Formats: sequence, C-alpha cells, structure tokens
Amino acid sequence: MKLAALHPQLLGHWAGESQLWMSPSEPPLASHSTMEVTPAANGKFLTLRYTWVYENQEQQGLLLVGDGNKESLATAAWVDSWHQSGKVMQLVGAVQGETLAVTGHYAAPPGPDWGWRLSVQVSAAGELVLEMHNVPPGGEAELAVRAVYRR
Repeated sequence: MKLAALHPQLLGHWAGESQLWMSPSEPPLASHSTMEVTPAANGKFLTLRYTWVYENQEQQGLLLVGDGNKESLATAAWVDSWHQSGKVMQLVGAVQGETLAVTGHYAAPPGPDWGWRLSVQVSAAGELVLEMHNVPPGGEAELAVRAVYRR
C-alpha cells in the first residue's frame, strides 16, 4: 500500500496521552501529547511532529516519512529531543493496511547495535496510535512509548 492512501486519515492536529516505559518491569510515565501531521514536498512525504512531557519539560519529535514510489518500501528520518543525541535515525519499512511500520538501529557500546521499531496506525475507532519499541540484539521487542491521539 502507498503512504498517500493514508493521508486523509492522518493529516491534521491530534491530541492525547503518551506513555513512556523506562523499563519493562516498571509502570509507564504518562504525559499530555500532541501530534501534527502535514504533507511535505508536494505530498510525496509526510511530517509527523509531536510533543510530550518528561519531568515537567516539553520534549519534541519529528518523523519525516516517504515511500519508494513504485516500491512497497517506506523510509523515514526520525529525531526526538529526549530519545536521541544530535543524530538523525534512518528507518526502513512499509505501509501495510492502516499501519506504517519502520525500523532503524542505534549504537549501544560496548555491545552490538539495538533496533528501534516505530509504528503509526489509524485504529478502527479513528484514533492515531504511535508506538516505539526497543529491540535488544537477539531479543524480543519491548514497548518503550505508546501514544494515543484523537482529533
């Protein structure tokens, strides 16, 4: 499926709650969150700009997503004021049904790189759900962030 097919469902301003798991064994930290989804570069790309709060300080993130025209490939560039230093994470994946799912990697010295899976889905109830999973080397994906937005 092409990313453009999701534009009508995604575009616009969203507000909701974000949950952050510092550890899989601890309860998540909740905060108010917003998301603004806009087209970019004549609609060939989407920007998803979001805010959330950690320790009373607003955090910001940006996901720039495009798809490979005739390929069933989605590519993304992701930055977040809390999750990353100054590096842009490159992610690759696909749009399947109502879900965009992309995966990237980040360095975790002295061990091997870890994976980072990011998905955006429009639920049957019309909610926008953003999830981020940490993927340890050779391990199962662990939920790190879940934000649920409504118009």
